[in-house]
Amino acid sequence: MSSGTNPSAARIVSVKPLENKDARWLNLVQIEYLTPDGQTRQWEAIHRTTTPKSSPGGVDSVHIIAVRSCSSDPSRKEILLEKQFRPPAGKVCIEFPAGLVDPNESIETCALRELREETGYVGEVMGKVGGSMVMFGSPASSAAKTVFIHATIDTCKPENQTPVAELEDGEFIEPFWVPLANLHSQIRRLAEEGFAIDSKVGIYAEGLEMGRLLNGA
Repeated sequence: MSSGTNPSAARIVSVKPLENKDARWLNLVQIEYLTPDGQTRQWEAIHRTTTPKSSPGGVDSVHIIAVRSCSSDPSRKEILLEKQFRPPAGKVCIEFPAGLVDPNESIETCALRELREETGYVGEVMGKVGGSMVMFGSPASSAAKTVFIHATIDTCKPENQTPVAELEDGEFIEPFWVPLANLHSQIRRLAEEGFAIDSKVGIYAEGLEMGRLLNGA
């Protein structure tokens, strides 16, 4: 991978205050609320400005938990992750494929579109229509909502043999596969190497590890 497309080549140049009137994606707001004992208090929070009114449940984004499947090797269980530079963290972050919901777009359509655009892979949705329960990503600072979609990617299919991403201008994403059985140790190794770990990936890995420990593995 050349330095021109390697996420690790990105760098922070400067950080400065931003007025809400100049912000495209987010606004800082002050929320006034009543506590259980009747006191009026204020809370600072971030609101996303691009959430479509048509989005089911007011969901802003979709995260895709995509597992490799192949009829010629059904025992091969790997999960798809991405490396992407995130300016707020100042580091390359380990993430699930994800993206914002477009107007009049279903959760499933968004998931498969983002998967194809960011990784080049063509996937199939698994499980319940509408994905997981609606979750707040950071409820202490934001009202942003997300859902998880489970998907499989049949890498034996011709369309997934040589995937080509359809990245937007300014996007530099490196997809990679990790064996599910080694996810926890691999995520810890990446953290030790200096990568930022998206909390959703970290919690998923910790959940798998807890299951392994409880089962005495």
